[in-house]
Amino acid sequence: MNERRIQRLEAQIQQRVAEILMRELQDPKLGMVTISRVELDSEFTQCRVYWSVFGTDKQKAQTRGALSRARGFVQREVGASLSTRTVPHLEFVFDESIAGAVKMQDTLSQLRKEREDRTGVAEPPIQVEPAPRKKPI
Repeated sequence: MNERRIQRLEAQIQQRVAEILMRELQDPKLGMVTISRVELDSEFTQCRVYWSVFGTDKQKAQTRGALSRARGFVQREVGASLSTRTVPHLEFVFDESIAGAVKMQDTLSQLRKEREDRTGVAEPPIQVEPAPRKKPI
């Protein structure tokens, strides 16, 4: 399968899974889930759906359980919306990259505060240079 078609199908699957989770799934243990990306293999048999949720570890565990219970339903609904002969096997995978980005942002905020406490100066001002003007021809 060519790369452009795989990318198109990944985007279509990501959109459909997010729509199903938001509108059609009625599980109260499902938190505020974000579908961050989808990876489809070249044979169109396996599909990894990366998700994240903001909240505690308990909310993350509840959401993981809700997604694993709903996998068959979501896979069936995605298959109905695709115009392909086969339906890929969906696998929900927690996306660590978003949690890492939040942790990095917290670390940077803490470092900024420590620098401000140490020097007494808030964030250094950003020097913005005006763009050079073009001379009329």
